[in-house]
Amino acid sequence: MLNDKKATELFSKSIDSELTETESNQLDAHLSNSEAAKAFTELAQTIDKSIVENSGISESSDGGTGLSEDAKNRLSDSIQKAIEKKPELAATLLDSNDSPSDQRFVLQNQQEIHTGDSREASSPYTIVRKLGEGGLGNVWLARDEKLNRNVAIKEMNSHALQSPKAWQRFEREAEITGQLEHPNVVSLYQYGTDRNTGEPFYAMRFVGKRTLADAITEYHDRCLAGKCDPLILHRLLTAFLGVCQAIAYAHSRGVIHRDLKPENVGLDNFGQVIVLDWGLAKVVDDSDLGSQLSGDVELSGEALAETLAGEIIGTPLFMSPEQAAGESVSQQADIYGLGAILFAILTGYAPHEPKKSQTAEPLKIKDVLRSIQNSESPRPRDFRSDIPIDLEAICMKAMARKKYARHETASELANDVERWMVDLGQRQSEYETMRMEGRELRTNTQASVRDLETNVRFMSNLPPIQELIRAESVEDSIAWRDRLITIFSGLLRAKSDYRSIVYSRLDQDEFTELVRVERHSTVHSNIRSIPRSRLRSGASSDFMHRVGKNDPDEVYTSLACGALNDASDCEKKNVTLFAGVPIFDSQKEDLYGVVIIECDLDHILKEQLNRRFVATDILVACDTYQTIHHTNAHHGIVAESVGQPIQTMRPEFSEAIEQLQEKMEYIDKTNQQIYGARLWLNANPHGIMFLLSHK
Repeated sequence: MLNDKKATELFSKSIDSELTETESNQLDAHLSNSEAAKAFTELAQTIDKSIVENSGISESSDGGTGLSEDAKNRLSDSIQKAIEKKPELAATLLDSNDSPSDQRFVLQNQQEIHTGDSREASSPYTIVRKLGEGGLGNVWLARDEKLNRNVAIKEMNSHALQSPKAWQRFEREAEITGQLEHPNVVSLYQYGTDRNTGEPFYAMRFVGKRTLADAITEYHDRCLAGKCDPLILHRLLTAFLGVCQAIAYAHSRGVIHRDLKPENVGLDNFGQVIVLDWGLAKVVDDSDLGSQLSGDVELSGEALAETLAGEIIGTPLFMSPEQAAGESVSQQADIYGLGAILFAILTGYAPHEPKKSQTAEPLKIKDVLRSIQNSESPRPRDFRSDIPIDLEAICMKAMARKKYARHETASELANDVERWMVDLGQRQSEYETMRMEGRELRTNTQASVRDLETNVRFMSNLPPIQELIRAESVEDSIAWRDRLITIFSGLLRAKSDYRSIVYSRLDQDEFTELVRVERHSTVHSNIRSIPRSRLRSGASSDFMHRVGKNDPDEVYTSLACGALNDASDCEKKNVTLFAGVPIFDSQKEDLYGVVIIECDLDHILKEQLNRRFVATDILVACDTYQTIHHTNAHHGIVAESVGQPIQTMRPEFSEAIEQLQEKMEYIDKTNQQIYGARLWLNANPHGIMFLLSHK
C-alpha cells in the first residue's frame, strides 16, 4: 500500500502524464481504497470540468491572457459546492499547510466549516512574553490575530504534563472557569490544543499583571512612609467586596475555589476586580481530589506563599484549618480564605506568615500545617494597633477556627464589610462634627482664660495699688482702699463668672489680705467687700508662691482649689480657675504682694455646653487626671463624676490623656469615637483637657 506522501508524488506525475504502467496501477489501487482520495479525485475532476465549461479568456493589463472575472467567479462557486459536499477533503488539505513560526498556539481547524447547525473555528495567537508561572501551568501574554486584541494564554508546564491528574485538573479548571459567567470571574475565550505539540491550553481575558497583592503592598509601604491614605483602604475594601461577590456566585453554582489569596485576584487599571486561578476549584457534587498531605516537604518563606502542587490543596499562608488537616472542605474554607485576604488588606501580612526570624530556615510543611490546625487565628490589631475594632471583629469572625462560627455565606461577609464602610462614612461625618465641637469648646474656654489674664493684669496696674503701698495715714489708706473696692466691684458686676478679686500683701511665707471683693455665696448678683476685720491672713499657699516668683505684669494661671487657703472650695468640689500677678513696690522695686482673680470655670463650661452636641459624653479634666466637669447626653451634668480619676471612670480615654500631655489635640484615627483637646495655662506646665466621645 502506498503512503500519503508517495501517493501525492504519483498523483503529481500523473498530471504531467509521466507515470509508468506499474505506478499508474498502484495509484489507482490506492485511490480506490481511500475515501479522502476518492473525494480528492472527485474534486479534481470538478475543477477540471469547471475550467473547461467556464473558461473565458480575457486579456490582462500586462498584455497576457487569463480567465475572465466571470469565469473566475463561476469556477470559485463550483469548487465551493464541491468542498461543502466533501468537508473531510477540505480538512485534509488544510492540515497540509504549515503555520507561521511566530504563532505558537493554533487550534486544529483554522477555517470556519459549516456542517449543519454546528460551527467550528480557531484563532492563531502570537506569544508576546511570559506573565507568570505556578505549580500547574505557565501564563503568557499573547496577541489574538483574528480579533487584534491581547489575551492571556495558560498552558501546562513540563512537570504537570507528566501527571495524568494534572491534565484532568487543567481541563477541569478551564471547564469551571468557562461556566462561571460573572463580572468578577476571569472570562475564558477558548480552549484547545497546540497543533504542533498536542498540549492543552486556554485563552482568557488579559487583565494586566497587577494583583490585589501588589495593591496591598503599595498601601502599607505608604503607611510605613507616613503617607497612609484612607482612600486607598476604601478602594482595597471595595475590591474585596468584588471578590466576595465572585465567590458567592461560584458557591451558588456549587464551586469552591480553595486557593483564595491576594495573588489570585487581578486588578485592571479601571478598578475591575477579577478572581483568577480556579485550578484547585472543587465542584461540590464531585468527589474530592484528595488532600493526602505529605509532611516531610520543606518550604522556604517564599514557597509558603505559593500554591502547593500535587495532592496538597491550597496555599499555606492563607489556608483554613480544615484544609491544613486534610479534611474534605466545604464553602466555609473559602469564607476563611476571604477572611485571610481581608487580614492581608488590614495588616499587610498573610495570616499564617512566620516570624521574620524563622524565614531563614526551611520549614517542614507538616509543621506549618500542624500550627494552622492547632493555633488560634491571629488578631489583626496585634500587627497594627490602629485597625478599627469593628473591622477586626468582622475579619476574626470570617477566620474563626470553628467552621460554624464563621459567616454562613460570602455575601453575608460582604454585607458586614459594606455596612461597616457605610457606617464609616456616617461616623466620619459625626466625628468631624465632634472635632469641631471640641475645638470650639477649647477656643471659647481659652478666650475666657485670656480675658481673665488681661483683667488681672489691668487690675494690678491701677493707681490705688501703689498708693496703698505708700499710704502713711489711716485716712489715706481708707480712701485708696475704697477706690480700689469700687473698681473691683465694677469688674465683678461686669463678669458674672468671676467669684472674687483679692489684693494681698506677702511677707516671706505669710500673706495678709488688704482688699477683698467677692460674690455672695447664695445670691449670685450680690457683690460685697469684706471688712478689714474679716480679711484673711496666714501661711501663703503654693499658688501665691508661684505668682510671687513671676516678673512684673507676668500672669500665672492655675486650675486648683484652695488657692487662697480656702478649703471650702475643695469640699464643695467647685471648679475654680485662678489668675495672679505679682505687685512690686515702684520705689523700692521689691516684691510687695499679689492681685488674684478667682473665676468660676464650671459656670463658663455650663454656658458653653447648654446646647445639643453630637458627642454623647463630654469630660473636662485637669492634668492630675481628675474630672472637673462631666456632661452626658442622656443624664445631663453628672455631678458625682467631679473629682473622680478619669482613667477609672473611662479607661478608653487613657491613650488620649497620654498624648495630650505633649500635644494640643488627640484624633482617634482608628475608631473615630474619641476626640481630645488641650488648653495650656499661662506660665503653667499644666492645663485643661477636653475629652469628647461618641458611641
